[in-house]
Amino acid sequence: MPITADPADINILVVDDEKDVVEVVSHFLQEEGYNVETAFDGEEALEKADSDINLIVLDIMLPGLDGYEVCRRLRSRVETEMIPIIFLSAKTEEEDQIEGLMLGGDDYLTKPVSPQVLVAHVKAVLRRSGVEESNILEVDNLTIYEDEYRAELNGEDLGLTLTEFELLRYLVRHPRKAFTRQQLLETIWKDAMMVTERTVDAHIKNLREKLGEFAKHIQTVRGVGYRFVREEESAEA
Repeated sequence: MPITADPADINILVVDDEKDVVEVVSHFLQEEGYNVETAFDGEEALEKADSDINLIVLDIMLPGLDGYEVCRRLRSRVETEMIPIIFLSAKTEEEDQIEGLMLGGDDYLTKPVSPQVLVAHVKAVLRRSGVEESNILEVDNLTIYEDEYRAELNGEDLGLTLTEFELLRYLVRHPRKAFTRQQLLETIWKDAMMVTERTVDAHIKNLREKLGEFAKHIQTVRGVGYRFVREEESAEA
């Protein structure tokens, strides 16, 4: 599996027969920018697991083939033998965890687990497996240095405020997805008091001014809010 620098290039397969679990796990992984595929039984998991999958979150108590057998078969196939597997199961006994790890699981989490903890384990396993997120995002001639909280355009520092930086990073990490002003408020400003939706418009305006011609990538979605699109998509808009 190739090392990738962008979560949008990381494909995660979530396997569980409980629809609500699949929906919650998928939602939080997608919020981190990952691509998520889903399966609800062992046979479907084996069909969808291929060399393009970078990690699997796998339940054990599945209809038909259980998670242990799915893991065995994945480890026996050349194209899937190296895919990291995180078991996520209601089976809490020590022997269950040992069996999962002995079969080739890279991690074992017991239900219930908070989505934030699961995401942290996903990131840790991806790092250990070499499928690591870079701290640098690059889109065309824009470079975002996440650890340094700054961005450059054509090699020139944009001089963004912290809020402008967070807005730009969030939109870039979720290309094509339209966010309402309220969603952006809740994500970027979180618990800030006395902040209205007009605040979002003001910061987007300032951000666009600093981006110049590149501002065409931040599109206004009428009746919704804003989204970020890449070069070829902005040309089509």
